Amino acid sequence: MNNNFTLQFKYWTNSILHSYSQIFFSLDKVLAIIIILATFFAPKIGFTGLAAVVLINVVAHFVGVNRKLISEGMFGFNAMLLGLFLGHQYELNTTFWLLFVVAIGFLLITTVWLNGVFGKHGLPYLSFPFIITCWIVVLAASSFTKINFNEEHVFVLNHLMAQEQNSFYQFVHQFDTVELPQSVLIFFKTVAGTFFQPSLLAGIIITIGVLYFSRIAFTLSVIGFASAYFFYGLFGADVNQLNVDLVGSNFIFMAIGIGCFYIIPNTYSYIAVFVLTPLLMLLLIFFNKILVVFQLKSLTLSFSVIVVLFLLFLQHRWFHHFLQLVTIQYYSAEKTIYKYITSIKRFSTAHLAKIHLPFWGEWQVSQGYNGKITHLGEWGRALDFVIVDDEKKTYTESGVNKKDFYCFDKPIVAPLDGYVYDIINNVEDNDIADVNTEQNWGNTIILNHVNGLFTQISHIKKDSFKVEIGDYVTKGTVLATCGNSGRSPEPHIHFQVQTSPKLGAVTLGYPIAYFIEKDNGESILRIAEIPKEDSIISNVTIHSLLAEGFYLYPGKKMKFQAEDGEEIEWEVFTDELNRTYIYCYNTKSIAYFINDGTMFYFFDFEGNKKSLLFHFYLAGYRILLGCYENVSVEDSIPLIHFNSNLVQWIQDFLAPFYRFTTANYQSKCLSVDNVIDPSHIVLQSKVEAKFINSTFKNIEFDIELRDKKIIRIGITQKGLKKNFICV
Repeated sequence: MNNNFTLQFKYWTNSILHSYSQIFFSLDKVLAIIIILATFFAPKIGFTGLAAVVLINVVAHFVGVNRKLISEGMFGFNAMLLGLFLGHQYELNTTFWLLFVVAIGFLLITTVWLNGVFGKHGLPYLSFPFIITCWIVVLAASSFTKINFNEEHVFVLNHLMAQEQNSFYQFVHQFDTVELPQSVLIFFKTVAGTFFQPSLLAGIIITIGVLYFSRIAFTLSVIGFASAYFFYGLFGADVNQLNVDLVGSNFIFMAIGIGCFYIIPNTYSYIAVFVLTPLLMLLLIFFNKILVVFQLKSLTLSFSVIVVLFLLFLQHRWFHHFLQLVTIQYYSAEKTIYKYITSIKRFSTAHLAKIHLPFWGEWQVSQGYNGKITHLGEWGRALDFVIVDDEKKTYTESGVNKKDFYCFDKPIVAPLDGYVYDIINNVEDNDIADVNTEQNWGNTIILNHVNGLFTQISHIKKDSFKVEIGDYVTKGTVLATCGNSGRSPEPHIHFQVQTSPKLGAVTLGYPIAYFIEKDNGESILRIAEIPKEDSIISNVTIHSLLAEGFYLYPGKKMKFQAEDGEEIEWEVFTDELNRTYIYCYNTKSIAYFINDGTMFYFFDFEGNKKSLLFHFYLAGYRILLGCYENVSVEDSIPLIHFNSNLVQWIQDFLAPFYRFTTANYQSKCLSVDNVIDPSHIVLQSKVEAKFINSTFKNIEFDIELRDKKIIRIGITQKGLKKNFICV
């Protein structure tokens, strides 16, 4: 009962607060509270704004509209603007409230409709519902004799004289007569005017709220306004018009929306804001000239139109080098850019199929991409593999017979799941040094991995096929054995990736997902790379204990006990985007992860940074599911997890252009009781944060596995170690 009440209270509170913060593309509750307080500097206006938010959210809830959208304020922010506008425009009486309810109902219908229309094209509806409803109400109200216009806008001096003895009024307007540079004064008035407030103090505290919420959004709001101020002056327009009827607000909203919300903030997004400013100015003046005939104001129409048009333009680009659209919305420019930068480093090849080497054990790349023998021109992106001994010889004994070669008759395995598309099995294996130029590819298998990706493996031993055309094979399935058929002077495997099922099709450059390279006796992990010619390589050997220990399937529950006796409970879930995550019941934290069979890695975290789950997120940030001596896995972690508040604030301002702090990760196998079939493994990882080149934070972890599961997580920080035991 109490839990249900808590959830309902949170839902309704969020629906109200987010309706206010959404105006600046935010879900920050502190910013929302600041805006709400500022709107009540004119109590009547503040009340109508709040009433509109509550009313539309309640109606939307009971008619069955998407509750997530309600909770995020996606219906409320247009209602808030409409409520403020109506409270600003008209006197409050019984007839007004009747019109008010009807207007909110129409706004809800319009919002749902536009959400469907724009949503089909992946575009936001922005403030279009507010604008359309405002126009309809204003035109209709002009025919209603019982709807009275607010005369405070006409008889301003009379209103000021009546209020001059009011202490609250004096407090709210205490900064109105302060001497400030014209541009600064108009900026604060513009921010205040966004919420129909005549008080300079309102503009100041809302600006502070934006600064608190996001340094990037604050910077862009200033740049957006400053650009408008510059172009208005350049063209000879009246800069004082910027703080009238939401004119300047258009430029602030556009700057935040384009500069850091819909687009990853970077140098080019800032340039885009500056370039779009004169276009927005022309559009705004055009709309005002057209609408004045109907005694209407364009309000935020220009901002909504220019942003939608620009996003539509970006969707139809042929290349996406400079401006990157946001794919996962965090409602924080800082989170967006830090996580995006890290993701680009980590997952630049994540969209590629995870192709593995088509053999077992260690082989040498005898001919790599663009080799000097046969890998030329359109067929240059291919690999040849052989087995060599310590002396780099490919054979034993005299090397006269095929069987003398180490790789002859060795298994060939599927590099990726797929269907057997074609098999050629009618070519005799050559004697050593002979080549069959008439049947160039020799015995071959072509696999269809779906989505237009095929692999071809050639020079296979005749009659060694273990599969048939049409069979579905999984990665690692034995297909046949290495032979010496076709244009092959000695046994070897020819391997290529292609986009056509045709035998000998044009080759496609494609990285191997994971492999181990031997270099002077040391093992090096390669991730998403093309093997180099003459390198000795092998697939990663997966250890069952690591594979089973990190097999965290939906529904799996884990419980850990701290040294002080506290019990921590986790459970694995999958969300609506098919992302798998660990949920901590104690702290309500979430850690998203992926297990691709070779690597376990986390890709996002939301929640309490003091929780065990956060430290497990760091400890297991990227874990190789195989144990190799001296093989380490390195990665980078989003900066938001480590910087102190002061350092983070400074970094936030510069983040779109330059990062002077870094957070690096490293993991390796510390100990294993049996390399072949381990029953006890200890992994070691560490995270190091640096300010320029100076380390300011260092955390070490060890993860112990036994009995097919993680049995302990150790955390060492500032010389103190804490252990959490799985119970």
